[in-house]
Formats: sequence, C-alpha cells, structure tokens
Amino acid sequence: MATVRYSFTLDAIKDADLVRWLELQPGISSTIRDALRAYAERPCHADLDAKLNEVLDALRNVQVVTGDKAATPEQGEPARAVAGLDAMLKKFGG
Repeated sequence: MATVRYSFTLDAIKDADLVRWLELQPGISSTIRDALRAYAERPCHADLDAKLNEVLDALRNVQVVTGDKAATPEQGEPARAVAGLDAMLKKFGG
C-alpha cells in the first residue's frame, strides 16, 4: 500500500484543546483520519437547502382539516406558521 504523508502544525496556545484531545486518543493518525472523513461526509449547505425546500414544498401541499372539511393550505395555514416558513426560506435561501 502506498503511503501519503501530510504534516501540519498546531499552536500550543490557540490549539491547546486539540492538542489535549489528540494526546488522549489511543491512535492519533486513525483519529485524525476519522475526523477528516466525518468532516468530508457531512452535508453541505446546498444539500441542506435542497432538503429544506423539499420539506417546504411538502408543507405547502398539506391540506389542513378543520372540523369536518378540508381547507386548502392557503386557507388553513396560520399566519405565524407562514411567517416562520418565510423566515426559514430567507435565512437558508431559496
């Protein structure tokens, strides 16, 4: 197996928490690899935006049942819920 080496430097003061954490790990190299993989595999902003838009689209198509009759989302959505969804769209883009 070919080996690739990377070196990096930690500041003893600014990165003291990382230094302490790494020193407590049983295998520093495997810990760093695991941390890098976890970071690389986390959802990106675009993925989160797409998921939020899916949820918002689904919510827009929900029929609210009031009593014995169904109302369209426009008729049944409380103003507070609409304002909250609009704020989420503004904050996360869309």
